[in-house]
Amino acid sequence: MLLSIKHVRKSFGDLEVLKDVHMDIEKGDVVVILGPSGSGKTTFLRCLNFLEKADAGEMDFAGMHIDLSHPSTKDITAVRKKTAFVFQGYNLFANKTVLENVTLGLTTGRGMKKADAEAIARDALQRVGMAERMDYYPSQLSGGQQQRVGIARAMAVKPDVILFDEPTSALDPELVGEVLKVMRDLAKAGTTMIVVTHEMKFARDVATHVIFMDGGVIVEEGTSEDIFEHPKEERTKKFLHRVLCHTYE
Repeated sequence: MLLSIKHVRKSFGDLEVLKDVHMDIEKGDVVVILGPSGSGKTTFLRCLNFLEKADAGEMDFAGMHIDLSHPSTKDITAVRKKTAFVFQGYNLFANKTVLENVTLGLTTGRGMKKADAEAIARDALQRVGMAERMDYYPSQLSGGQQQRVGIARAMAVKPDVILFDEPTSALDPELVGEVLKVMRDLAKAGTTMIVVTHEMKFARDVATHVIFMDGGVIVEEGTSEDIFEHPKEERTKKFLHRVLCHTYE
């Protein structure tokens, strides 16, 4: 087991957003988390990378056992070195070129020599189809291109797991495909991914494991076929009917 998460809870004031959430991930899994807005999907993802601090929960990851509610600075640093986060809003530095955006995490975060970092960054940018724009600034790129740079930045640190938080939600519809293609290629290459998304076709075609969340709990989980073709829970059926315009018997 690469990553095991147990008993995750998180509240914002009186609102309990996560209620005893569990998840197990094997190396090479593409885990897709589905659910309506406000179901706790993004909060869960952010708790895994300590962008939010859980109120309770445990993580077993790469030989580490971590109390998510009381992580040490050493724990946080160790987890962040083994994970990468792809945000909805790209989060690129506007005053740095594409190449600089990708190398920064290697030189500053990993202490890598500039020449070595640039070689890795160039390879990552080549893989996402952005090598020809490595000297551009974010303002000169489309949203889809910026997100591909964000994915290259995540790939460059060679993480054990890449976390994707609705990576296509900020894009115009015609730009979604280019980002999903990069993610499909990553999945084919065996990259372990946890993806929060509303892209149902991606979930159906690429996910090794699909999780449906609502109200801060995992309502149902299984293979892509289990969830999309044979959902058991009424709440899952209603959600899929709404998003797919498909009636389940």
